[in-house]
Amino acid sequence: MRTHWAARTGAICYALWGVLHVLGAGMQLSRLGREGGAGLAAMLASAGPPGVTMPAVAAPAAAFMGMGAFNLLWIGLLVTAIALTLNWHNSRLGFWLNLALVGLTDLGLVYYLLLSRIMAWSDGGVGLVLFVAALGFSSLGRVVHGAATGRRLQEV
Repeated sequence: MRTHWAARTGAICYALWGVLHVLGAGMQLSRLGREGGAGLAAMLASAGPPGVTMPAVAAPAAAFMGMGAFNLLWIGLLVTAIALTLNWHNSRLGFWLNLALVGLTDLGLVYYLLLSRIMAWSDGGVGLVLFVAALGFSSLGRVVHGAATGRRLQEV
């Protein structure tokens, strides 16, 4: 059976989410290398008043920020790979893997950066919109596939 267009649209949204986060992580790691923890903190704290200088960041805190950026990098790469292989073919495994990876990653973003008003919603919102679109289209693809085959949410 031909893969439903919704599953492929969801896969594209997941892939865009992944690429966005790989690029963002690369920018964070680059800024951390050039300007240290204070520079990275200034980049991430987009909800603060413009022109405010960030205080020096202790080496352990800067190292944790670097680890977070590194984790965002590999998660973005993994989400993109799953999207272009499994989600593209409307795979149940791909559906659940990317739902967990992206959902939990964005949950951390919302809780730690957006709700605390450290990062502006306009900066964090792009990834959230891509996640909601990816989840919606992927879910539609799974449901339609299940209805078309007479089996609900079956593996392709």
